[in-house]
Amino acid sequence: MVVKDFSAEYLGHRALQNSRPLPIRSTLDSVITGDLIISINSGTVRTMKDVAQALDESPQNDIRFEVLRPSTNSILSFNVKRSSIQTEFLVFLPSHVLVTDVTAGGASDRAGMKIGDLILRINEKEFKTDIEADRILRQDQIGRSLKYEILRNNRFVELNVELAKFGIPISVLIFCLAGALWMCIGGFIIISRPNIIAARLIGSSFLFIGFFMTVLIVRRDFDLTPFIIIRNIIMNGGVIFGVTAMFHSFHYFPLERTDLTNKKWIIPGYYITGIVSALISYFVNSPLPLSLIVFYSIYIYIRYRKGISNEYKRLNRVIKWTSIISGVAAGIISLFFGNALQVIIVGIIGIVLTAIPLSYLFTIGRYRLLDLNFTVRRNTQYSIVTILWGILIFYFLTWSFFKLPLLELPQANIIFTGTAIEITDTPALASEREASEHIMLMVIAIGLMFFVLRVRKVGQQFIDKKYYRQQYDYRRASLELGEILATTLTMEDLARGLVRKLSELMKLKRVGVLFFREEKKCSCLSAYGFDGKIWEEFCIINERELITSIRQFSNEFRIDYLPVPLKDEFLREGFQYGVPIRSKDRLIGVLLVGEKESETTFRQEDLAFLSTTAKQASVAIENAFLYEELAEKERMKHELQIARRIQLDSLPQTTPNIQGLEISGTSIPAMEVGGDFFDYLSNGNGALTVVIGDVSGKGTSAALYMSKVQGILRSLHGFDLSPKELFQRTNKLLCQDLEKRSFVTVLGVEFDPKKHSAIVSRAGHLPLWHFEFKTKTVKKILPRGLGLGLNNASVF
Repeated sequence: MVVKDFSAEYLGHRALQNSRPLPIRSTLDSVITGDLIISINSGTVRTMKDVAQALDESPQNDIRFEVLRPSTNSILSFNVKRSSIQTEFLVFLPSHVLVTDVTAGGASDRAGMKIGDLILRINEKEFKTDIEADRILRQDQIGRSLKYEILRNNRFVELNVELAKFGIPISVLIFCLAGALWMCIGGFIIISRPNIIAARLIGSSFLFIGFFMTVLIVRRDFDLTPFIIIRNIIMNGGVIFGVTAMFHSFHYFPLERTDLTNKKWIIPGYYITGIVSALISYFVNSPLPLSLIVFYSIYIYIRYRKGISNEYKRLNRVIKWTSIISGVAAGIISLFFGNALQVIIVGIIGIVLTAIPLSYLFTIGRYRLLDLNFTVRRNTQYSIVTILWGILIFYFLTWSFFKLPLLELPQANIIFTGTAIEITDTPALASEREASEHIMLMVIAIGLMFFVLRVRKVGQQFIDKKYYRQQYDYRRASLELGEILATTLTMEDLARGLVRKLSELMKLKRVGVLFFREEKKCSCLSAYGFDGKIWEEFCIINERELITSIRQFSNEFRIDYLPVPLKDEFLREGFQYGVPIRSKDRLIGVLLVGEKESETTFRQEDLAFLSTTAKQASVAIENAFLYEELAEKERMKHELQIARRIQLDSLPQTTPNIQGLEISGTSIPAMEVGGDFFDYLSNGNGALTVVIGDVSGKGTSAALYMSKVQGILRSLHGFDLSPKELFQRTNKLLCQDLEKRSFVTVLGVEFDPKKHSAIVSRAGHLPLWHFEFKTKTVKKILPRGLGLGLNNASVF
């Protein structure tokens, strides 16, 4: 160690390895007292003899010194003139340990230890290496006092460090918990599917890597007992096997790659590379050779990348990118931020690496791989997230309360008395200033408390919203439901609106509703939250049994109380409760509700709200039934009006103008439509055939048959047939198509003005009345004839 300053030319500096560099505030134009000489002319010096030999063998006048300046955690390079070096400028220090970092608030910091201190003895015990010094520290019991003899700025100082009864850095705890999480996930996968090779490989790799992470930092062994030796072998060998097994698992997970498994040399290559890299790393005392496993895996991936299927890429996408990003992030944090974040770096790396096993769990759960179908219920997720949120708030609040007393408040000349607040120009007394600071700290603490509670409330509300745990307003819900029920008239719209609104208000996974007409028939049903086609068919087929089973319940009931076939189907669709809908003690429907989206149980107020909804719906359902009946009547009336218009339009709209004949005809149905008809059939030779008829029955059926008969007569008249022949052919056609209980009566007359003759043919119709103008007499003409469509006997 340098004990006399001497001038020198500053050349540069570099940070001490594995330490956090500090700003260089000391002089840079000389080597100062307290500097530790590392090398002379690039030659390492360890003893006084090495220094003297290096100075004597240097032929040049300029000598290059590399010195460690403890107060800066930096190695500085100087060019020193031989003439500047003083005699006896150097003393030999015994074995010591350099303090490169002091944890703020720790036991050493409280004792007064600083960066750059040289520890010479611990509890009056000397040591030769840092490992031996660490062993002395760990041998002392927790809770005892340690006596440090240190050298600081060329002065000897004694420090008494009071150790805590128990202590562990948060970052170390996080890293250990991350390793434990790796082990838990690995153990779960192996135990769940021990017969699947992919599960065995993944689980084993997670177990060994997790064990390495858990034990790596918390080791406090100083004697190599058999247990310590076995543990170290498992830890160091396990991490090699774990990484190797993880790369091996990609041959089978997420899908088996036969292009790799068929190559017998690839799998042994993983483990041989792992063993070789571990041996090289052991002999060169460096972890860099372990990267051979990664390079071998990259080589296999590049060589056989064309054999990767699109399905394999899709399933492996999350794991692949999570592993790459986590590995790169952990490396970057270690290399570039390790010195600046030395205290918390381990915890950050642990959190980053935790993403890898979680990505496996996500992939397995999402795509149902390894024959595992595990899902965390929403209520369990809610409990976990709520607890974590509470722990985070509690940790922040506790941390804030410990940091507040260390807060440097502005020196304001404010004095608080019991009756007033005074602001003075002169500085307050120490006691008054202390009282003012205490009051200000209390105000800040109270404000912080309210702020944290507000943040907790907002965060909890957000969590409640995500997991559907909000308390809904029953009054508002009743109003919204009432609006839907009051403005919806049709059965289908009412059913759809009811299930959708109920699902929205109560946050239900599925809702169903059935409407019953006269307690005999399922007239309408609707479901929300699932494809209800099969369920709807089942309800329609079993409607009578369903109505009979639900009729016995007067209030809400569990689906388990239904008969077996109904219970099994409804439970399969996810329904839990049913609420009968009654009107005047008549069962007119039932509400079916499934599980809440929050996956919590139904409370009494939930069931009460469903009962209230059923009572509200009963009125709307009755109105919908009435509306449906009214709409049906209106539809029939409208259709009959159209039929009447069509029927009247099918009758002759104009009267033929035939010389020698005065013709007039009209038809007025007794109902909207009927079977009476008449028609004018002209053959173009001056003769006119007039046909009048009536179809048995009334209403729509008679009108349809009338149109059919009218069409047949018009078609056959084109063959210039007499009335009798016309009826005979028409009868043959009608006997084939007409119902047995229906028939047609027709009366036809062919008028020939040229011959002054009329040919009459009757098919069961009323007689023909003939008025003779000359004699002023009326004669009844009643030829023989049966109605058309009765039989094939053509008696007309």
